Amino acid sequence: MRIEKAVQIYECLDCQLGFVEQNVSSLTRSYKDDTNGFYDFEGYREKENKLKKRFGSLIEEIIKYKKSGNVLDVGAGFGLFSSILTKNGKYQIDILEPNVERFYLRFISYNFYKTTLAKFLTLTKLRDRGDLSIKRQGKLYDVIILMDVIEHLENPLVNLKKLKLLLAPGGILIIQTPNYKSLMARICKDWAWWMIEDHKFFFSPKSLQKILYKAGFKSEYFMTYEDWYDFKKNLDGNFTGIKNNPLKKLIKGLFFSLFFPFYFLFRKMIWRLGYGGLMFVIAKKDWRLH
Repeated sequence: MRIEKAVQIYECLDCQLGFVEQNVSSLTRSYKDDTNGFYDFEGYREKENKLKKRFGSLIEEIIKYKKSGNVLDVGAGFGLFSSILTKNGKYQIDILEPNVERFYLRFISYNFYKTTLAKFLTLTKLRDRGDLSIKRQGKLYDVIILMDVIEHLENPLVNLKKLKLLLAPGGILIIQTPNYKSLMARICKDWAWWMIEDHKFFFSPKSLQKILYKAGFKSEYFMTYEDWYDFKKNLDGNFTGIKNNPLKKLIKGLFFSLFFPFYFLFRKMIWRLGYGGLMFVIAKKDWRLH
């Protein structure tokens, strides 16, 4: 499909799933220093207000399906999403995060698993051992959250099937992931969410819906969207090759003067057609399949 930083990205022509070559792990280790910036807390704090607004809108959709219950937030990062969720409903939160500090969860009560999803799913019980102190045996969740996580997993289908076993009756699965078939990905020369340093799979609306179906889920709510700030930042990369600054300013200004009106006039239609930069899904177990 394309080559990104010397790494071949392939596409299944049937389901539109994108993926990196299987032996890429040794190569991507050389990019380790680059990936540190993706999870930089100071950079995250700069976007905090925008993220709060974005997450708040998504959580409004979640509480239409579940206003309370046990929540498993997989790859919770700094914890902003779960911290906002707890302010909008009666939830008991379990956090699964192997790496970064949970800054936004300082003032709420939660259970913490400092481990990976793969290890978490293989355990029937976590013994008292530092952070791994919560017994998980027999526990089911009303909400399982995978915000910007599924693209990192070694085997998304297997993990989704296992997570389904942890859902309580009527429970919901939340997924957000980049859309590599989006308008943003198509017109931005260096789309930021390729991120081959850390992403193993790339989803389109078709491939995401298909993997959910194969895992035994039924999509209840699906949308694509993006933040304009992210879109503009990606578009800026289209002009980095122009070395003449006055010329760059002229071409860039002309492009944005034409693109802005078109984009904001048709943005919601673009999203409804499945071309937004991010996909957000609320899914339930499909009892007809399993």
